[in-house]
Amino acid sequence: MKVRLEEMLGARDRRAAIQEEMLAGGQGRCLACLTLNIAGDVKRTRMSRMLFDRGLSEMEKRGLRVIEYREIDEKTGSEAFWLLDEEAESVKELLERIEEDESIAAARLFDFDVLTYDGAPIKLSRKAGRKCLICERPAAECSRSRRHGLDAVKEATDNMLRNFCADTLAAAAHDALIAELETTPKPGLVDMNNNGAHSDMDIDTLRRSADALLPYFKDAALMGMSGCSMKELRARGIEADREMLDVTGGVNTHKGMVYSMGLLVSGMGRTLADESEAGAENIYEQAIKNAADLARADIAGRDFGATKEACEGFPNAVYSAERLGIYKHRHEVNQAAALALIDSMARLDDTNILRRGGAEGLAFVREEASRVAAMPEVDRLKAAKELDDEMIKRNLSPGGSADMLALAFLLDTWKRISHNL
Repeated sequence: MKVRLEEMLGARDRRAAIQEEMLAGGQGRCLACLTLNIAGDVKRTRMSRMLFDRGLSEMEKRGLRVIEYREIDEKTGSEAFWLLDEEAESVKELLERIEEDESIAAARLFDFDVLTYDGAPIKLSRKAGRKCLICERPAAECSRSRRHGLDAVKEATDNMLRNFCADTLAAAAHDALIAELETTPKPGLVDMNNNGAHSDMDIDTLRRSADALLPYFKDAALMGMSGCSMKELRARGIEADREMLDVTGGVNTHKGMVYSMGLLVSGMGRTLADESEAGAENIYEQAIKNAADLARADIAGRDFGATKEACEGFPNAVYSAERLGIYKHRHEVNQAAALALIDSMARLDDTNILRRGGAEGLAFVREEASRVAAMPEVDRLKAAKELDDEMIKRNLSPGGSADMLALAFLLDTWKRISHNL
């Protein structure tokens, strides 16, 4: 929403009052504050909140001694305040490094202030001035001369936010593939124990494949933000397919993920960019709906099973994500993922198993997975290892369930990311 000048002035006065109140108590040595430098009259969007959350995460990583924390999230912008038992100069130096971190596409939009107190709040100055978002000259110089104009600054800000959010979604997709790969045991599949029923791929092959798809996932997110058609996304997916095969020596490692994960990442990108579509409480579901809408616009997919799953709103992936979330409350992530995989195997009409073992093979896998899923949770992993041996003998690989687990990891991350948006 647009904000008026008087609202921004009111927010500034409120921020000063909070700073005074938190510092005047005398319990902390300094106060750190985070806001974002967002040009224009729209200060709070889903993308800006995603960046703000990254700023909170970066602060948490530093392990600073926090006495008190406060947060504000309104249309005038997101704000955070940390009362710290730390030396102010050291904190200021640390936070300036975050503001200049080139690995974070929009880090220069972070505005970290550090204040001390001597009867009134005193803000520490930066050791080096900020650079202009457009031309790299000193920002203060460009601001005074109005060298670029508001529209150009807004465009630069928007591009930074889009690239940051696309990087975040691409990393989530890539990490989901790696998390699925490292889940062990996975009956019939490549895992940390063995290559399952696969003679043509191993851990390293799949890692190379996941790495090769990272640029594609970023492109899919950016294309979703721009409201791409399925035809456009499919064209980029065909390129990604070739890039994957180039690094795997022609082995089809993640073909299904090029389609399904590309759709979901694109749907997430559109949800971030188009805030008119849903209320904040529906952001998680809206991304899935956007992906399904794209799939339905191009139902002549190359893999009917994956297309049907996407057109119906990824019900099996959502189920796997729900099971993963439940198990994560009781187990560490690898165990939770292995248990969720068994649940998926017990219900999924896995086309990969059908191709390898026909209806008899699918019936065997579903029956055995159902048997394991009915056991006490403490016994399931041992039973899964035994099932792994039998499925390797029968040359059965539940590739569809593996795909659902990878998508579950992505959806699990999206649920966390979208929570505050």
